[in-house]
Order: sequence, then structure tokens, then C-alpha cells
Amino acid sequence: MAKDTTKSGKTETLTIRLDPKTRFILEYMSRLKGQTITTVVERAIVAAAAQETVVDREYGHQLTWDEFWDVSEGVRSLNLASRREFFPTFEEERRLEFAKTHWPFFFATRNKTIPLNHYIDILWPRIDEFIQIHEDNKAQGGDWFGAGKAMQEALRKSNLKAPDWPVKEPLREPEKKEEPPKTQAKYSRDLDDDIPF
Repeated sequence: MAKDTTKSGKTETLTIRLDPKTRFILEYMSRLKGQTITTVVERAIVAAAAQETVVDREYGHQLTWDEFWDVSEGVRSLNLASRREFFPTFEEERRLEFAKTHWPFFFATRNKTIPLNHYIDILWPRIDEFIQIHEDNKAQGGDWFGAGKAMQEALRKSNLKAPDWPVKEPLREPEKKEEPPKTQAKYSRDLDDDIPF
């Protein structure tokens, strides 16, 4: 007999208090649409969320909830913590700042806009531990790069190639001194001077 390999997604239980009228409305909608109460609630939430938008800082168009959604909990957390509109807590801001400081472990580019899900999925469950290593080392004058080294080790144990840390900065070319602008012939704005006769 073949084994069923399909897995259902993770679900969470939400307990809410409803007055009898609201409970009746849910049952009414459930029967009317031939759906479970859970499905009615889920679809109502999605429909309501689609109406709420946030302005894209770069291009100015409107973003909806699905622009911030990601299957990765860590990516979702970083997406929400990066926007004031979602009122991030101190802990959320702390995690975001750590991720920005250690960007090669969390983002594909220096501008920190493309998350690295494969790294984040490994590191996020231990994010507070890595932050504590970083803060302890700062406070005690320890290895400033210790948290990055700990994250490299975690990635290697998961058979992933860890990013270089610390980041090797490109060599800067010496600044060129600007030459003074060449003097140009002065032209008069008097119309009589422009007429050749």
C-alpha cells in the first residue's frame, strides 16, 4: 500500500469571544456559502486585508499584505519590523538592526532588500542567541565578529556555504583632486555687443 506523503500546512488555533449575534452571522455565512466557519473567517480576513495598503517607499505605489508575506517566519518578521506603519516593538527593531549589521547572513545585497531565505531559515530560530553573543562581546570588549562566526558555524553544520565574515571591504581608490574650472571667455549680455555691425 502506498504511503500518503502529502503533509498539511501548519495551522494555529485562535480563540475569540463572540456575542450570539456575531456567532449567528458566522453560521449563516457558513451555511450560505457551503464553507466551514474557519474558511468564512479566513476569507473575510484576506478580503479586509487586501483593502489596507502601505506606500512603497521606493516607487510610491500601494503595497498590500501579500508584499510582506513570506513562507519564512524570519523574512516575515524582518519585512514587518522594517516599517514604522506596523509599530515594531523594541525586540523587533533590535533583531532588524542586528540583521542589517550582519547583512551577508540575511540579505543578498548590501542595500538589504533581497532576503536570503536559506540562511534565515537556519539562523532565525536562534536569532536572540546570536544577538546576545554580539552584545556580550561588545560590552566585554570581546570578539566584535563573534556572532558572525557563530552564525557561520551554524550554517556550516547545515551544509551551507557560509558568507565571508567580516565583510571584506573593497579597496577605495584615492580621491582625485578636482581641477579648478577652466576660465571661459566672458560674454556681454548687452545686445549691442552681440551685433557684428
